[in-house]
Amino acid sequence: MIARALDLRISAASTTDFLDDELIPLWAKGAVSAIKNLEIIKGKTNHVFAPNDRTTRAEAATILVRILERKNS
Repeated sequence: MIARALDLRISAASTTDFLDDELIPLWAKGAVSAIKNLEIIKGKTNHVFAPNDRTTRAEAATILVRILERKNS
């Protein structure tokens, strides 16, 4: 949703450098890679993405702030 909202180019053959990259679904890797490259997401502790975890309100708020900062710059 974030990648679409920002009209990012998404490569289907993308990978991330998260330690749990293999857990990220193939259909999502391009979007995850694109928003990570923009530093909108940085992952959780220990450099993991944790695709099966629930997002906390604080994480969602941080992402929204980073998106707004990007749009306003």
